[in-house]
Amino acid sequence: MARKKITTSTPGYLARLINCIIYFSAVPFSFSHLAMAEEQFNTSFIHGDDNVAQVTALDSGDDILPGKYPFDIYLNGQRIDHRDIEFKKVAKDTPVVPCLMAQDYQDYGVKLPDDLTMTQCYALSQQISGAKLSYDAAIQRIDLDVPQVFLVLRPQGAIPPKVYDRGINAGFVNYNFSGNHNRYSNTQNGKTADYYFLGLNSGLNLGDWRLRNNSAMNQQSGVRAHWNNISSWAETDIVPLRSRLVIGQSSTHKEVFDSIQFRGVQLSSSNDMLPESQRGYAPVVRGVASSNARVEIRQNGYTIYSTNVPPGPFALTDIFPSTLSGNLDVMVIEANGAISSFVVPFSSVPNMLREGLWNYQLTVGKYHDGSSRYQPKFMQGTLSHGMTFDVTPYGGVLVAENYRSAVVGLGKNLGNWGALSFDMSYSDTHLVNGDDKQGESFRFLYSKSLNDWGTEFQIAGYRYSTSGYYDFTDAVAERDRYEDGYYHNSYYDENDRNLGVPDWAESRRRTYYTHRFRNKRQRVELSVNQRIAGSSTLYANLSNQSYWGGSGEDRSVQVGFNSSYKNISYGVFYQDNRSNYGYEDHSVNLIVSIPFSFFSKDSSDMSASFNAGHSKQSGNTYSAGLNGTALDDNRLNYSVQSGHDRHSGQITSANIGYQSSIGTVNAGYSYSNGYQQSSLRVTGGIVAHAGGVTLTQPLQNSFVLVEAKDAKGVRLENQPGVAIDRFGYAVMTSASPYRHNRVALRTEDIGNGLDIPMAARDVVPTYGAIARVKFETHTGQSLLVHSKMADGSVPPIGANVFNADGKNNGIVGTNGDIYISGVLAWDHLLVKWGSDIGESCSLLVPDLQPATKQLMGYQELSLSCVKPYKE
Repeated sequence: MARKKITTSTPGYLARLINCIIYFSAVPFSFSHLAMAEEQFNTSFIHGDDNVAQVTALDSGDDILPGKYPFDIYLNGQRIDHRDIEFKKVAKDTPVVPCLMAQDYQDYGVKLPDDLTMTQCYALSQQISGAKLSYDAAIQRIDLDVPQVFLVLRPQGAIPPKVYDRGINAGFVNYNFSGNHNRYSNTQNGKTADYYFLGLNSGLNLGDWRLRNNSAMNQQSGVRAHWNNISSWAETDIVPLRSRLVIGQSSTHKEVFDSIQFRGVQLSSSNDMLPESQRGYAPVVRGVASSNARVEIRQNGYTIYSTNVPPGPFALTDIFPSTLSGNLDVMVIEANGAISSFVVPFSSVPNMLREGLWNYQLTVGKYHDGSSRYQPKFMQGTLSHGMTFDVTPYGGVLVAENYRSAVVGLGKNLGNWGALSFDMSYSDTHLVNGDDKQGESFRFLYSKSLNDWGTEFQIAGYRYSTSGYYDFTDAVAERDRYEDGYYHNSYYDENDRNLGVPDWAESRRRTYYTHRFRNKRQRVELSVNQRIAGSSTLYANLSNQSYWGGSGEDRSVQVGFNSSYKNISYGVFYQDNRSNYGYEDHSVNLIVSIPFSFFSKDSSDMSASFNAGHSKQSGNTYSAGLNGTALDDNRLNYSVQSGHDRHSGQITSANIGYQSSIGTVNAGYSYSNGYQQSSLRVTGGIVAHAGGVTLTQPLQNSFVLVEAKDAKGVRLENQPGVAIDRFGYAVMTSASPYRHNRVALRTEDIGNGLDIPMAARDVVPTYGAIARVKFETHTGQSLLVHSKMADGSVPPIGANVFNADGKNNGIVGTNGDIYISGVLAWDHLLVKWGSDIGESCSLLVPDLQPATKQLMGYQELSLSCVKPYKE
């Protein structure tokens, strides 16, 4: 709770001081009771022997009235549920406590005795040694502390489905508009050319269903506008099956077969629902402990896992490595301090699973890639399973019109030798000319990390296909491109630089015809990273694809070196691209970036950059410029650059971008001897919900609608430029599904007259959910009240103060002093220290001074506490 200072003391400090006075005034009288399970206070020193009830209420935390309230439930510090909890007195003269059934504890993974007493308020601490239940009414949180031995074993980081937030019913539109205006002076017509693009990603959430649509419009000079409905689909998650159902247009997975686009129905396992410790592949670490031991696992010098194991064999299945390959250094630390250690080397390839996991996908529909006229119906199924001995078998079947294919493969962790997978595919294709072709394809994938050398082979892949093998994409293209005994092949001529003509992109399209369809022959892929001393990295990426029926091939080679000196970064990059259509280009580039902080610590938001390069297509190029950021959260960015290339001569450009709460705007201008160009890009989102319409920055798949009434201008943490609007809403544009997401308001923006008791919340949205997080806000002022009753006495220390809504708003301290917040003029406050009507009094808040910059923090006043009239 953030409160402004009025003097050298803050209300937060005052509240802590009052609590300390209450606590330490009782310490001298409680030393004799240290052996008891609960703290005991000598009440006679406060108001005599008759006031045990009020101090007992303070001691027991009875700061909430009976009823049902929404609470977050935490088990050993991890949030496991959010629900309405009933608070009640289980017996007369006992404090109000939260009531949880025995079944509730079992659902949370607590092992309870067999002879359960099915009472409404299950006494957990009386049944399990060391277990404890506590709550904090101010932040609506219940904490369950249960020893690990009484908990059901679950993977590290597992989140109970009870916590999942499926979100609200709402709709949204993401928009992306860009436009260019070009004036050419080196073309024959010397005219202008305009281009505009609008992309829309829209959705509607109804319960657990997510309805989505992608569409786009583009227009350029001399050509009519084109509006394309790209894709539409509906999807929902089936949590008990760890699966996702998609109806409409989507893509298949690529672990077994190559990915294809389709229209139809797909049911597949969803790894989003797995905890981080189960995602990707990691070996099962097995060992033997001689006593109650602690097992620690390190990778690359960092501790990534630690747990306690009982004596005997153990198997750890929920390790979350920091990288996908490398040695795991295991230490077993026995109870007597003895240490044994061993190394578990591992590597993984994309289609490997952890032991015990299943992945599957079943798709029924028709081929649809947006361009092919031939769209055959098909059915595809895949299955993979992680087994013991670090083995993952996988396979699949695809059946379609004029085509059949099957795949079977195996992935294996080879320890010090890396990881390898091998699969074989068979296809039977009925060609358009009536021929039947059968063939095989063999694929190898390999990865290895050489930690001692700093080398990592991320992926090394090789595929060879016989001349009769067609993958499904080839089989569709073979029928789609056939025309009167020939196959037409289309491509874009990268050498065409005839700028300024209408529909320039389509004007570069070229077509040629061949007697034979060129299906894939072999493909090689390699990716290597090499760490060098310090922060230097050398990397290389290679891919090469050849075809049957021709000598051409597609090739891409990238080699680069990145490093830094102090805060100066630099790099060299080489690239060689070749196409089977005859296009080729190779280039080398040097990049240097120098922040101004290298010269002065006061100029860290601006840097200078220099680029120089040479390529076969563009010749020599160079550019130099300045770029930087400004405003809070770096919401404003800018750059100015000047350079030269072969085709345009001297080029000068300037760009500026601004990120606001309702979207982003980027504008640019560049000119040379041959052209002038101005550009504009605007992106953002619109969310329609029960509370109205909220404008926002561009939205991701899952996001959070934040509600905080009367908190206009308060910003969100880790969301630059986003603040609560005048209607009380803002949007956190991205959230990780099935993961804990922190949603927090910046407390430094909470001004006088506004109180937010809990400015941070946690939410676990499902996939595609629009989660809603509501922050409780109180408008009003903070007061330090010196209260007295009519007879000159003061309310008992520890008495609770309730507002008109029945919520606890403070506690009486020494001398009748009460600190309360979120108070308005003429509010009635109830001060209560017992269950009888005579054990209470009421405060009437008078007209208050208006909040000003000079009057910050809290106001101090004296009020009479009036007892109710007794008949």
